[in-house]
Amino acid sequence: MGLSRLGSLVAVAAVALVLGAPVRAEAQCTSWPTNTTVTPGTSYADTINVSGLAYGTYIITASFSGSAGLINLAFSAAPGVSWSNGQKGFIGSSTTLYLSFIMAAGALPGRYSTVTMNVANTAGQTVCSSSFVVGVPGDACPGDVSWLGNTIKAGFDSANCYVAAVPAQDGSPFIHANNYYVTRGPNNVCEYGWFDGANCYLGTPPPGKSAFIWGNAFYYSP
Repeated sequence: MGLSRLGSLVAVAAVALVLGAPVRAEAQCTSWPTNTTVTPGTSYADTINVSGLAYGTYIITASFSGSAGLINLAFSAAPGVSWSNGQKGFIGSSTTLYLSFIMAAGALPGRYSTVTMNVANTAGQTVCSSSFVVGVPGDACPGDVSWLGNTIKAGFDSANCYVAAVPAQDGSPFIHANNYYVTRGPNNVCEYGWFDGANCYLGTPPPGKSAFIWGNAFYYSP
């Protein structure tokens, strides 16, 4: 479909086949979507083939979680059924599922969400399900950090840009004038960084980014 695949930023989502009575062992859900990236403001669509089921009534659901900003998630089966309570499904031993959504125009680079499709029988037993990751292309942490006299690249942790852990040998970490610092260590010297006359200077985030400390590590906001 011309959509690029996610790289190493996200792990490949597992495709799970779960069998439950009264479904036969040869039940298959094939052509599940794979991890992908979707440009903000554009749509995504895919089909999923389901076959080898015992003849019966099946319920389908679709959901997503994460921070990519997916909107207008739609799903259906063909041939399919929609019940008055809003549930969707199909009657038979096979079907084709249709899935679509739009990546929000304001979705931020580097964010991602997990989309899950599920097929269950009327007893609530899962026949088969699949999850795949949808990411927003682009660099969530652009620019370089000035760190210990060098420039380094921050890592995106799905929410913010991780710079480095607080040095264990020195004193207490803090932010001053949007710079990363620690107080002098037990020997009253700077084992890391440079003494600025009062404390130990470690580095500075890229221009326009806000430095902060969280979980004993230095970060900046994307």
